[in-house]
Parts: sequence; C-alpha cells; structure tokens
Amino acid sequence: MTETELRNLLPPCCRIGFAPIGDYEGQEKERILAAFPAARTVVVIAHHVQDSLEWTWLKFPAAQNGETSPADIHTLASTERVMNRLMADGHQAFIAPYPGICGVMFKTLALPTGLGTLGDNYLFMNEDWGPWIHLRVLFTDADIRTERREVAKACTHCGRCVDVCPAGAVRNDSFDGLACRDKMRELAKTQCDGSFVFECELCLRACPVGTQPREIE
Repeated sequence: MTETELRNLLPPCCRIGFAPIGDYEGQEKERILAAFPAARTVVVIAHHVQDSLEWTWLKFPAAQNGETSPADIHTLASTERVMNRLMADGHQAFIAPYPGICGVMFKTLALPTGLGTLGDNYLFMNEDWGPWIHLRVLFTDADIRTERREVAKACTHCGRCVDVCPAGAVRNDSFDGLACRDKMRELAKTQCDGSFVFECELCLRACPVGTQPREIE
C-alpha cells in the first residue's frame, strides 16, 4: 500500500498524511495503542474548510455527542474511503471517534505527518490553508510507504490572534484551552438559537495565512 494509492481516493479539498507509531511516545503513544493495539501507522485526513457553513455544528441526535457539521461529515466520508481500501487489502483499521473525548488530540497526532504545524492560536495550520482545517484520524496495522517531508512553518507569529481573542486565551507563549472553551460557551448563550453550536472564529479570521472562508451573515 503506497501513499499515492490512498491519496488518489480523496477529493482536492482533502490531504492525507502518515506517521509510524514509532514517531509517538509517552502518554500519546499509550493512548493510541489503548484505542487500537495493532496500530502501526497513524493516518490523518485534513480537509480545507472553504465556507463557514461547513464549520457550523448542528444539533443532530444520531451523530456522536448529538452534534455534527458539514466539514466533519465530508472528512469522515473521506476517512471511511481510506479505511475501506485498507480493509479490502486485508488490513485492520480503526477511526478515532469524534467529536467528544477520545483520549488523543488530532492536531498533535497530525504533527509528525508533515501536513502542518501548530500556530500561536494552538490551531493546526499549513502555509496554503492557514488554520481553516478540519482533521480526522484513523489507526491501521498497515505499513504505508511514504516519503517524509518537512513542512514550512505556517505561523508568522504576527500576534493578531493574541490581540483579538475575547477570552485572553491566546497568549504570546501559551494557550489557555479552558478559557477558550468557557468563553465559547458564554457566547453561545447569546448568539445561538439552540439549533446550532457556536464556534468562535475571531483568531482564525485575524490570521493572515491562507484564504478566509465566506463568513456567515
């Protein structure tokens, strides 16, 4: 199984990256193996969000945690396509559950794959798409042949995300995830009608890297 064969399964708005289990260590590696003991390769699918409607989380009882978004539906479909190909070739594969707590952070799992880096806003981003990326992850027992590539540092450290964060969660040298979450919950009470889940985009829209999606009016 080669990288090219799997990449050809995806639409142009998605990219695929791979990292052997040996690229991870400590608690992160333990959690991967706890979820899928046969894991030999971590496969990451990255989707380029091109419209804010894609990133709107809608109430949907049948979905994981009762919520879903067009971006996740699309990225999951691409991930399932890769999983089905791997299984058709006799391999095992497991898609990490999302949304909700699954024991691993997709953006840190994606770092060794070469798909991108973490910005100062602690969002996964690359030099083409900026932070407008939705990730999905699967684990497989397949050894996938791939060329390792260095990724340009996408974040310019301009400080704009620090300036606009309403929670003060984005700082010059750290990120307070709890403050970000609490602020989004607070904003949701005043900016949502209950049919969708509010996602703050201020730090993304302040980022000069990548093309910004159309904003929901």
